[in-house]
Amino acid sequence: MKYLIIPFFLIPLLIITSCQPKKKVSEDNKIITVSTLPQKTIISKISGDKFHINVLIPEEGNHETYEPTSKQMAETGKSMAYFKLGYLDFEINWLDNLKQNYPAMKIYDTSEGLDLIRGAEIHHGDHVHPGGVDPHIWLSVSAVRIQAGNILKGLIELDPEHKTYYENNYNGLVSALDSLDRQIRQIIDTSGVKEFMIYHPSLGYFARDYNLEQIAIEQEGKEPSPRYMKQLIEIAREKQIRAIFVSSQFSKQSALALADQLNARVEEFNPVSADWDKNMLDIAEKIASSKR
Repeated sequence: MKYLIIPFFLIPLLIITSCQPKKKVSEDNKIITVSTLPQKTIISKISGDKFHINVLIPEEGNHETYEPTSKQMAETGKSMAYFKLGYLDFEINWLDNLKQNYPAMKIYDTSEGLDLIRGAEIHHGDHVHPGGVDPHIWLSVSAVRIQAGNILKGLIELDPEHKTYYENNYNGLVSALDSLDRQIRQIIDTSGVKEFMIYHPSLGYFARDYNLEQIAIEQEGKEPSPRYMKQLIEIAREKQIRAIFVSSQFSKQSALALADQLNARVEEFNPVSADWDKNMLDIAEKIASSKR
């Protein structure tokens, strides 16, 4: 009989290795993917440390036009699930590919149950095109409250073992959202502001929450015509608007041209800031001071 001779100096190493706890296979797969950084912030408040959250669109990326790289698509394929916002063009254009390539990956629509803002219907010959859906549902505290409920259901389905943990985190998040909503409402109500002007209309849900009118410079995703610019100047003067809002991912050219004629300032904000809570308060403060 032959014996395996193990060098003396390897024995401690073998003992240490054999004593290492074995990592569960399921832990390697506990990855979920989202479209934007604010989603990651919101979901992590419920998921805690139970999932790694992969984000497809970087903070500097334009969430309207972004296209993922092949590397990002491959990384996303390792996810147990994709939590989509619902109506971003990016998601509409790419999620079908993800479904086909990674059929085991679950897809959850966090916009379920939301009262969505839709554009006007377009009549074309003998049929009607439905108006597009405003996809910016993360820029509303009330909408995020509904999204959080959808996220909770998804996480429990993916990981029922930690149901109570997720429910406790969810309850804490809802309490924080209620507090944030009160703060924003106080800021807006105290200011007396009733409307604001913005290049790309990304604050429709925010405006609806706090009884504000959002006046968009952009027309159906396009630069405004000279005729419409003239109308905007008249509206801004009538309503004494002193600030024009621009998302940091968009061109400021039209906003700057309009601001120059009105002797107004351009207020830049980042709709996909990772610091979601602070960003919502900053947006409220900027709108509140938009007529000063």
